[in-house]
Amino acid sequence: MLQAYKANKRKISAGTVINRVMLVIFLIFTLVPFYVLIVNSFKTQNQLLGGVLFFSYPLYWKNYSDAFVKMLPFIWNSVTVTVVSTAGVTFLAALCGYAFGHYVFRGKRVLFAAILVNMMIPSILTLVPSYLVIIRLGLYNTQFALLLPYLAGGSVMGIYLVRGFVEQLPKTVFEAAKIDGISEFRCFISIGIPLLGTILTTVSILALLNFWNDIVWPMLVIEKSALKTIPLGLLEFNQQQGSNKGALFAGYILASIPLLVYFALNMRSFMDSLTEGAIK
Repeated sequence: MLQAYKANKRKISAGTVINRVMLVIFLIFTLVPFYVLIVNSFKTQNQLLGGVLFFSYPLYWKNYSDAFVKMLPFIWNSVTVTVVSTAGVTFLAALCGYAFGHYVFRGKRVLFAAILVNMMIPSILTLVPSYLVIIRLGLYNTQFALLLPYLAGGSVMGIYLVRGFVEQLPKTVFEAAKIDGISEFRCFISIGIPLLGTILTTVSILALLNFWNDIVWPMLVIEKSALKTIPLGLLEFNQQQGSNKGALFAGYILASIPLLVYFALNMRSFMDSLTEGAIK
Protein backbone atom coordinates (compact mmCIF):
# COMPACT_ATOMS: atom_id res chain seq x y z
CA MET A 1 0.00 0.00 0.00
CA LEU A 2 2.88 2.32 0.84
CA GLN A 3 4.49 1.58 -2.54
CA ALA A 4 1.24 2.38 -4.36
CA TYR A 5 0.98 5.66 -2.46
CA LYS A 6 4.57 6.60 -3.39
CA ALA A 7 3.98 5.70 -7.05
CA ASN A 8 0.82 7.79 -7.15
CA LYS A 9 2.65 10.64 -5.48
CA ARG A 10 5.39 10.47 -8.11
CA LYS A 11 2.80 10.64 -10.90
CA ILE A 12 1.10 13.62 -9.34
CA SER A 13 4.40 15.33 -8.70
CA ALA A 14 5.50 14.90 -12.32
CA GLY A 15 2.28 16.43 -13.64
CA THR A 16 2.42 19.20 -11.09
CA VAL A 17 6.01 20.07 -12.00
CA ILE A 18 5.15 20.31 -15.69
CA ASN A 19 2.15 22.52 -14.98
CA ARG A 20 4.12 24.79 -12.72
CA VAL A 21 6.97 25.12 -15.19
CA MET A 22 4.52 26.15 -17.90
CA LEU A 23 2.87 28.63 -15.55
CA VAL A 24 6.24 30.14 -14.64
CA ILE A 25 7.13 30.52 -18.33
CA PHE A 26 3.82 32.26 -19.08
CA LEU A 27 4.24 34.43 -15.98
CA ILE A 28 7.69 35.53 -17.11
CA PHE A 29 6.46 36.49 -20.58
CA THR A 30 3.61 38.41 -18.95
CA LEU A 31 5.52 40.28 -16.25
CA VAL A 32 8.84 41.05 -17.95
CA PRO A 33 7.38 43.82 -20.17
CA PHE A 34 5.85 45.46 -17.09
CA TYR A 35 9.13 45.17 -15.24
CA VAL A 36 11.04 46.80 -18.11
CA LEU A 37 8.40 49.54 -18.30
CA ILE A 38 8.68 50.32 -14.58
CA VAL A 39 12.49 50.24 -14.59
CA ASN A 40 12.81 52.62 -17.53
CA SER A 41 10.18 55.02 -16.24
CA PHE A 42 12.71 56.15 -13.61
CA LYS A 43 15.53 56.88 -16.07
CA THR A 44 16.79 59.90 -17.95
CA GLN A 45 17.59 59.59 -21.62
CA ASN A 46 21.29 59.13 -20.88
CA GLN A 47 20.52 56.38 -18.37
CA LEU A 48 18.37 54.61 -20.95
CA LEU A 49 21.38 54.44 -23.27
CA GLY A 50 23.26 52.57 -20.55
CA GLY A 51 20.81 49.64 -20.46
CA VAL A 52 17.13 48.91 -20.00
CA LEU A 53 17.01 45.82 -17.77
CA PHE A 54 18.13 47.24 -14.41
CA PHE A 55 17.49 50.35 -12.32
CA SER A 56 19.89 53.25 -12.61
CA TYR A 57 20.55 55.49 -9.64
CA PRO A 58 19.59 58.10 -8.71
CA LEU A 59 15.99 57.41 -9.73
CA TYR A 60 14.61 60.18 -11.91
CA TRP A 61 11.21 60.93 -10.30
CA LYS A 62 10.67 64.00 -12.48
CA ASN A 63 9.40 61.72 -15.24
CA TYR A 64 6.28 61.02 -13.18
CA SER A 65 5.64 64.65 -12.30
CA ASP A 66 5.98 65.66 -15.96
CA ALA A 67 3.76 62.80 -17.10
CA PHE A 68 1.14 63.49 -14.43
CA VAL A 69 0.82 67.17 -15.33
CA LYS A 70 0.46 66.35 -19.01
CA MET A 71 -1.74 63.27 -18.66
CA LEU A 72 -4.13 64.54 -15.98
CA PRO A 73 -6.69 66.06 -18.44
CA PHE A 74 -6.62 62.90 -20.56
CA ILE A 75 -7.02 60.69 -17.48
CA TRP A 76 -10.00 62.77 -16.34
CA ASN A 77 -11.62 62.48 -19.78
CA SER A 78 -11.11 58.72 -19.80
CA VAL A 79 -12.46 58.36 -16.26
CA THR A 80 -15.58 60.36 -17.15
CA VAL A 81 -16.32 58.49 -20.37
CA THR A 82 -15.41 55.06 -18.98
CA VAL A 83 -17.35 55.37 -15.71
CA VAL A 84 -20.53 56.61 -17.42
CA SER A 85 -20.27 54.06 -20.23
CA THR A 86 -19.45 51.14 -17.93
CA ALA A 87 -22.27 51.99 -15.53
CA GLY A 88 -24.73 52.35 -18.40
CA VAL A 89 -23.63 49.15 -20.12
CA THR A 90 -23.79 47.18 -16.86
CA PHE A 91 -27.30 48.41 -16.09
CA LEU A 92 -28.55 47.80 -19.65
CA ALA A 93 -27.00 44.33 -19.66
CA ALA A 94 -28.65 43.53 -16.32
CA LEU A 95 -32.04 44.86 -17.42
CA CYS A 96 -32.11 43.21 -20.86
CA GLY A 97 -30.40 39.99 -19.77
CA TYR A 98 -32.87 39.67 -16.90
CA ALA A 99 -35.81 40.10 -19.30
CA PHE A 100 -34.46 37.54 -21.78
CA GLY A 101 -33.64 35.00 -19.09
CA HIS A 102 -36.64 35.43 -16.80
CA TYR A 103 -39.65 36.15 -19.00
CA VAL A 104 -41.38 34.48 -21.93
CA PHE A 105 -42.74 36.91 -24.53
CA ARG A 106 -43.48 37.05 -28.23
CA GLY A 107 -40.42 37.63 -30.43
CA LYS A 108 -37.98 36.71 -27.67
CA ARG A 109 -35.97 34.28 -29.81
CA VAL A 110 -35.86 36.66 -32.77
CA LEU A 111 -34.61 39.55 -30.64
CA PHE A 112 -31.98 37.44 -28.93
CA ALA A 113 -30.87 36.07 -32.31
CA ALA A 114 -30.40 39.66 -33.47
CA ILE A 115 -28.16 40.25 -30.45
CA LEU A 116 -26.09 37.19 -31.32
CA VAL A 117 -25.75 38.46 -34.89
CA ASN A 118 -24.39 41.76 -33.57
CA MET A 119 -21.79 39.83 -31.61
CA MET A 120 -20.63 38.10 -34.79
CA ILE A 121 -20.19 41.29 -36.83
CA PRO A 122 -16.62 42.68 -36.53
CA SER A 123 -16.71 46.14 -35.01
CA ILE A 124 -14.43 47.46 -37.75
CA LEU A 125 -17.29 47.01 -40.24
CA THR A 126 -19.53 49.38 -38.30
CA LEU A 127 -17.02 52.24 -38.01
CA VAL A 128 -18.07 54.10 -41.15
CA PRO A 129 -21.87 53.81 -40.57
CA SER A 130 -21.42 54.85 -36.93
CA TYR A 131 -19.22 57.77 -37.96
CA LEU A 132 -21.83 58.99 -40.46
CA VAL A 133 -24.54 58.77 -37.79
CA ILE A 134 -22.44 60.84 -35.39
CA ILE A 135 -21.84 63.47 -38.08
CA ARG A 136 -25.54 63.66 -38.98
CA LEU A 137 -26.48 64.07 -35.32
CA GLY A 138 -23.96 66.88 -34.89
CA LEU A 139 -22.10 65.07 -32.12
CA TYR A 140 -18.63 65.18 -33.68
CA ASN A 141 -15.99 66.41 -31.23
CA THR A 142 -18.22 65.87 -28.19
CA GLN A 143 -18.15 63.26 -25.43
CA PHE A 144 -21.55 62.03 -26.62
CA ALA A 145 -19.78 60.79 -29.75
CA LEU A 146 -18.04 58.30 -27.45
CA LEU A 147 -20.81 57.62 -24.95
CA LEU A 148 -23.66 56.71 -27.30
CA PRO A 149 -21.78 54.11 -29.42
CA TYR A 150 -20.23 52.63 -26.28
CA LEU A 151 -23.64 52.23 -24.64
CA ALA A 152 -25.19 50.77 -27.79
CA GLY A 153 -22.44 48.37 -28.79
CA GLY A 154 -20.88 47.58 -25.44
CA SER A 155 -23.99 46.04 -23.91
CA VAL A 156 -24.33 43.19 -26.44
CA MET A 157 -21.85 40.81 -24.80
CA GLY A 158 -23.15 41.75 -21.37
CA ILE A 159 -26.73 40.87 -22.32
CA TYR A 160 -25.56 37.48 -23.55
CA LEU A 161 -23.67 36.73 -20.33
CA VAL A 162 -26.40 37.94 -17.97
CA ARG A 163 -29.12 36.06 -19.83
CA GLY A 164 -27.31 32.74 -19.37
CA PHE A 165 -26.75 33.51 -15.69
CA VAL A 166 -30.38 34.49 -15.05
CA GLU A 167 -31.66 31.23 -16.55
CA GLN A 168 -29.86 29.37 -13.75
CA LEU A 169 -31.45 31.38 -10.93
CA PRO A 170 -34.25 29.70 -8.93
CA LYS A 171 -37.68 30.90 -10.10
CA THR A 172 -39.23 30.22 -6.69
CA VAL A 173 -37.51 33.23 -5.14
CA PHE A 174 -39.14 35.62 -7.60
CA GLU A 175 -42.50 33.85 -7.40
CA ALA A 176 -42.52 34.16 -3.61
CA ALA A 177 -41.75 37.88 -3.90
CA LYS A 178 -44.61 38.40 -6.34
CA ILE A 179 -47.01 36.60 -3.98
CA ASP A 180 -45.99 39.11 -1.31
CA GLY A 181 -47.08 41.91 -3.65
CA ILE A 182 -43.66 43.11 -4.86
CA SER A 183 -43.73 44.69 -8.33
CA GLU A 184 -41.73 43.35 -11.28
CA PHE A 185 -39.25 46.22 -11.21
CA ARG A 186 -38.82 45.91 -7.45
CA CYS A 187 -38.08 42.21 -7.89
CA PHE A 188 -35.41 43.12 -10.41
CA ILE A 189 -33.81 45.78 -8.21
CA SER A 190 -34.11 44.10 -4.80
CA ILE A 191 -33.65 40.43 -5.76
CA GLY A 192 -32.27 40.20 -9.28
CA ILE A 193 -29.41 42.72 -9.00
CA PRO A 194 -27.94 41.23 -5.78
CA LEU A 195 -28.07 37.71 -7.24
CA LEU A 196 -26.39 38.95 -10.41
CA GLY A 197 -23.59 40.70 -8.54
CA THR A 198 -20.74 38.42 -9.64
CA ILE A 199 -21.66 38.30 -13.34
CA LEU A 200 -22.27 42.06 -13.40
CA THR A 201 -18.77 42.54 -12.01
CA THR A 202 -17.42 40.52 -14.93
CA VAL A 203 -19.48 42.58 -17.39
CA SER A 204 -18.20 45.82 -15.88
CA ILE A 205 -14.56 44.68 -16.02
CA LEU A 206 -14.85 43.64 -19.67
CA ALA A 207 -16.56 46.92 -20.55
CA LEU A 208 -14.00 48.94 -18.58
CA LEU A 209 -11.07 47.32 -20.40
CA ASN A 210 -12.72 47.88 -23.77
CA PHE A 211 -13.60 51.55 -23.23
CA TRP A 212 -10.42 52.56 -21.40
CA ASN A 213 -8.10 51.12 -24.06
CA ASP A 214 -10.12 52.04 -27.16
CA ILE A 215 -8.16 54.18 -29.59
CA VAL A 216 -9.70 53.65 -33.04
CA TRP A 217 -13.14 55.15 -32.39
CA PRO A 218 -11.91 58.18 -30.36
CA MET A 219 -9.38 58.88 -33.11
CA LEU A 220 -12.26 59.14 -35.62
CA VAL A 221 -14.66 61.34 -33.66
CA ILE A 222 -12.47 63.39 -31.30
CA GLU A 223 -10.17 66.11 -32.59
CA LYS A 224 -10.06 68.63 -29.73
CA SER A 225 -7.14 68.06 -27.41
CA ALA A 226 -9.32 68.98 -24.41
CA LEU A 227 -11.60 65.98 -25.10
CA LYS A 228 -9.00 63.35 -25.91
CA THR A 229 -8.87 60.17 -23.87
CA ILE A 230 -5.76 58.43 -22.56
CA PRO A 231 -4.80 56.45 -25.72
CA LEU A 232 -4.94 59.63 -27.83
CA GLY A 233 -3.26 61.58 -25.05
CA LEU A 234 -0.36 59.12 -25.00
CA LEU A 235 0.10 59.57 -28.75
CA GLU A 236 0.17 63.34 -28.32
CA PHE A 237 2.48 63.03 -25.32
CA ASN A 238 4.84 60.84 -27.35
CA GLN A 239 5.05 63.46 -30.08
CA GLN A 240 5.77 66.22 -27.58
CA GLN A 241 8.40 64.32 -25.58
CA GLY A 242 10.47 63.31 -28.58
CA SER A 243 13.53 61.50 -27.26
CA ASN A 244 12.46 61.63 -23.57
CA LYS A 245 11.13 58.10 -23.41
CA GLY A 246 11.36 57.90 -19.62
CA ALA A 247 8.48 60.36 -19.21
CA LEU A 248 6.49 58.45 -21.81
CA PHE A 249 7.00 55.19 -19.89
CA ALA A 250 5.86 56.98 -16.73
CA GLY A 251 2.74 58.05 -18.63
CA TYR A 252 2.04 54.43 -19.51
CA ILE A 253 2.29 53.48 -15.83
CA LEU A 254 -0.07 56.26 -14.75
CA ALA A 255 -2.55 55.30 -17.47
CA SER A 256 -2.72 51.71 -16.24
CA ILE A 257 -3.11 52.42 -12.51
CA PRO A 258 -6.92 52.98 -12.52
CA LEU A 259 -7.46 49.67 -14.32
CA LEU A 260 -5.23 47.80 -11.88
CA VAL A 261 -6.98 49.35 -8.88
CA TYR A 262 -10.45 48.50 -10.19
CA PHE A 263 -9.52 44.94 -11.01
CA ALA A 264 -7.79 44.46 -7.64
CA LEU A 265 -10.92 45.65 -5.81
CA ASN A 266 -13.20 43.35 -7.83
CA MET A 267 -10.90 40.37 -8.39
CA ARG A 268 -12.74 38.13 -5.93
CA SER A 269 -16.13 38.74 -7.57
CA PHE A 270 -14.57 38.23 -11.00
CA MET A 271 -13.09 34.88 -10.01
CA ASP A 272 -16.35 33.85 -8.32
CA SER A 273 -18.26 34.52 -11.55
CA LEU A 274 -15.84 32.38 -13.52
CA THR A 275 -16.13 29.58 -10.98
CA GLU A 276 -19.93 29.72 -10.92
CA GLY A 277 -20.04 29.75 -14.70
CA ALA A 278 -17.79 26.71 -14.89
CA ILE A 279 -19.93 24.80 -12.37
CA LYS A 280 -23.18 25.66 -14.13
